[in-house]
Formats: sequence, structure tokens, C-alpha cells
Amino acid sequence: MKIQSVRGTHDLYAQQLEKFKFIIEIVNTYAHIYDFNEIITPIFEFTELFLKPLGEHSDVVLKEMYTFDDRNDSSLTLRPEYTTPIIRAAISNNLLERLPTKLYGIGPMFRRERPQKGRFRQFNQINFEILGTNDMAADVELILLADDILKKIFLNKKIKLVINSLGDKDTLKKFKHYLSVYFKKNKSKLSIDSLNRIESNPLRILDSKNKNDNDVSQEAPKISDFYSEEAKNKFDDIKNLLTNRSVEFEVNHSLVRGLDYYCHTVFEFKSNELGSQDTLIGGGRYDGLTKTLGGPDIPGVGWAGGVERIMMLIEKDIKVQQKIHLVVMKEDFRSYGLDILNKLRKNNIPVFFDYKYNLKKSLSFANNVNARYAIIIGEEEVKKHSYTIKDLKKNTQKTILLDPLISLLKL
Repeated sequence: MKIQSVRGTHDLYAQQLEKFKFIIEIVNTYAHIYDFNEIITPIFEFTELFLKPLGEHSDVVLKEMYTFDDRNDSSLTLRPEYTTPIIRAAISNNLLERLPTKLYGIGPMFRRERPQKGRFRQFNQINFEILGTNDMAADVELILLADDILKKIFLNKKIKLVINSLGDKDTLKKFKHYLSVYFKKNKSKLSIDSLNRIESNPLRILDSKNKNDNDVSQEAPKISDFYSEEAKNKFDDIKNLLTNRSVEFEVNHSLVRGLDYYCHTVFEFKSNELGSQDTLIGGGRYDGLTKTLGGPDIPGVGWAGGVERIMMLIEKDIKVQQKIHLVVMKEDFRSYGLDILNKLRKNNIPVFFDYKYNLKKSLSFANNVNARYAIIIGEEEVKKHSYTIKDLKKNTQKTILLDPLISLLKL
């Protein structure tokens, strides 16, 4: 059997890896500017951490989690999302003593979904969380942060911000009831997946990708009809703060998030270039989640972004540092070659050595990997303590001493 990667996973190398590092560098830069503290958590947690927060009837819990029994019969799960592990870590490490707490993390997540464009079984995710404030300015700050990151990555692309409010817990309870009643009346038109959600999670029907489900949802009750006065005021506050910051957005009352812990603000940054998996960043408010996980009863708000989906929209290759190859024509000159390798690297100049000791083969290798320069070491160079540098793009070469060589390669 041919050895290959597991379905739904992928390797990062060459330009894909450069794009990945480009995104992460921008994320880390803006995390510093917005004063978030990075946190790294284990990739697996006790399964119970995810069951209640994500919803025992959610697709994530029912179909998608990678769960296994450890040797001591503990049930463990590879993390399917990052919000609950970050909050767990904040509780476990007493990071909630001074509020608000601002945390962010980057790492792999795992869901056994059907692999398709923009959706993998192991995928990298960026999460930003603010814990401990009811102020809608925190929601807006996170939206502005996401907007800044995406605008830095995509200088000329149009990314759409869509927002909604799920209201408070009472709003959601009433809305889910009337939504279930409505979908029951129209169940003959719904997909099988949506039929299974009528009682357990009717909100997810609004987010269905099935055309028949979408047609039925067009006439469904609108959550805005169920807002309490407080929920309405909070959503108005969000819209006003965004408008005052000149942030363009669209209100979509059918927008919901896939996990059960959301309330009040929900938002997504979308691109029309990705097909059905069009969300780059999504998030919202999750007041009460920290208490559910055994921590204090404090509010929270955050967002998650899929690195691979963002990578898919980066069309141009990321410019990488020019490649420099060392060509040693004979093994007799190896010591001289190693000396120049060491001197260049001490000056922070990266150099590749292929150990071929053959001019033709080494130059062919360098050209195949698009190297810019080849430093050639032969008998004359060793005798004169010099170096021949060949510009592989211009097809020119000259012989120079060490200091001019270092100056040239540092340009």
C-alpha cells in the first residue's frame, strides 16, 4: 500500500507554508497591537469539556469529534474548537483574577467532517477571546481586530461583514420554540438533516446549505421579533459603534453560529470566492459559558478564523528570501567550502550546500530550485582566498573577496 496522508489532512510546505507563516506573522503583530496575551493548550482534553458547551445534539458532538478512551478509561477528545479549551486554561491557571482577560491562540483543530474545498479534518485555527466584560465595545474591538487582520492580508479584496443578534437567553428560548413550530408545519419540504434538528437545534436549519431548507427558512419567524428591550438596545449599540468607526456591515437575521453557547452578538466575515464554505472568521458573545465550564459567572466574546480558508484567497506567491547555493567542485576543497558556509551564516546569510562536488550537477540543482546566486569554490578560489559568485538570473559571474561577497549577499 502506498503511504499517503490521511483523508482530510494536508501537508504544508513551499509556498503553502510561506502563506501560512505570512498569516501567522500578521496575526501575532495585531495581537500585540491590541494587547492580547497568547496561550497554548493541549490538543486533547477530557471529552466532558466539550459535551455541554457545544450542545449534546450538535453536529460537532454527534458526528464530528475524534474521541477515544485512554488506558485508564478516561474519555479524551482532540479539540474540535478552541474557545472552550482557552477558557478551561484560563480557569485552571487562575487567569481570571483581573478582568477583563484578553487571550488568543493559534493551533490545529480536529473534526471528522466530509472533506471539501476549505474544509479539512485537521485544520489550523486562530482564536481571540475577551473574558469578563458586558461592554459591547469589546464585541466591536474584536470585530475591528478581525477587520484589521483581513485588510492587512488582503489589500484589495472585498470581504463582507455580516452581523446579527441572538438576543439573551429568554429571547433564544422563545425564538427556538416558535421556530420549531414553524418547521414542523413545513417538515415535508425539509432535508433529512434538518428534520433531525427541528426539536434539538432548530437554529441550525437557518444555517443549512440545502436549497429547499433555505426556501423554507425565508418565511420563518425572525429573531428580531423576539428581542427583549435589553437585547434590542445592545444590538443597536453594536451597530452604532461600528457605523461610527466607518465599518461597513450587513444585518442578516438568519445568521446563527454552529455552537450552542452563543447569545447576543454573532458575526461572520465572508468572501464570495470560496463557494459554500465562505466564512473566513466567525464569532460572537457567549455569556455564561465560563460558568458552564466551572469558572466564575462572567461574560465573554470572541472569534475564530480558519487559516486554510484564508490561505486559499491569497493569490500571489509570498516573496521569500533569495536562495544562495554553495558549489564545491571537488571534495579536496570541502574544508574551504565549510569555512565560507560558517562565515556567511555568522552574518545571518542563509546558504544551501548540496554535497555533490560536481559543477554541472550543482548548478543544475540550483537552477531547478530557482536559486538567485551560486558561490563557486574551485582550485583558483582556494589558492587566491577568493570566491566566484554567479548570478543565476542574469547569467553573469565575478570573483571577489570575502567582505565584498558578504556586502553583496546582504543587499
